[in-house]
Amino acid sequence: MSTDKELEDLNEEDIDEDEILAMLSPEELQELQSEMDVMIAPDESVPVGQRQKDQTEKPPTGSFDHRSLVDYLYWEKESKRMLEEERVPATLSMKRGKQWTLRKTQMKVKLSGSFLQSQKRHLQPRITALKKKERKMRVQTVCLQRKPSGNETNLESTLDKIRNNNPSITEVNLNNIENIPKEMLLDYVNALKKNKHVKTFSIANTGVDENIAYNLANMLRENRSIITLNIESNFITGKGIVAIIRCLQFNETLTELRFHNQRHMLGHHAEMEISRLLKANNTLLKMGYHFELPGPRMVVTNILTRNLDRQRQLRKEESFLYFPKCVTCWKWMETETKIV
Repeated sequence: MSTDKELEDLNEEDIDEDEILAMLSPEELQELQSEMDVMIAPDESVPVGQRQKDQTEKPPTGSFDHRSLVDYLYWEKESKRMLEEERVPATLSMKRGKQWTLRKTQMKVKLSGSFLQSQKRHLQPRITALKKKERKMRVQTVCLQRKPSGNETNLESTLDKIRNNNPSITEVNLNNIENIPKEMLLDYVNALKKNKHVKTFSIANTGVDENIAYNLANMLRENRSIITLNIESNFITGKGIVAIIRCLQFNETLTELRFHNQRHMLGHHAEMEISRLLKANNTLLKMGYHFELPGPRMVVTNILTRNLDRQRQLRKEESFLYFPKCVTCWKWMETETKIV
């Protein structure tokens, strides 16, 4: 009790705060400051963003340039995207008796804002030239190396024959060629727009994406020779399939369409849209897809049955154009023989 009374008798003037603070080490001063920040309530008149003290130890690097930062981030993103698209697998090809190794192209664009502003116009032509060179190398690699799937289709010669409308090419089978470039697939699709001899086009398990699906839809609007189209086991979403089905109302030659086993599920809305759009088509007879909803499944089954029955009636009418004459002649000969 005596110690408490002695402490109460002490006056604030007897405590030398400066002397006590001078005896503390820098670490103790920093700890004392952090405890005082917790105990003392912040000033309400100070904005919220200025109440927190600066805890960074790094000195400022300079003034902030927002435009330079945006440009730098843009070109970083573009360079990574180009590396992903233009990646070349390491393969061996024969050229003049020597083995050449095609290595992956590595390019990293790391430019500051000030340097980017001065070098941007010189960088774009180099990127364009590099993309053209890499595309040519990839096409040569795909043509030279043996297909692991066993598909021995010569991509370059087949594409040239399709472009020249060669009548010897009636079936194009590119199934399971997984390393075929997307640009070459687009060249095949664009070449088929004016072709009049190809009946079957199969590109199952070739990495077909949404962009190629839209080009396939545009091709079906113009092509009048393809009977069977197989795009199974690819990366086409419901929107791409709906775009292809929508163009079938302008196509009266396609009889079989196979698009099962896509990586992305089509979805219930896409299945409903497919069943609605197929009502305007009268020539599709086979469809390679298993509908998840029972409603669209039944509608599409009835539509295909209707188209099959219509084709049967057309064949019957065509044959009947010649059959009545034979029947009339047979009846005339029968009456003549009876008269005799």
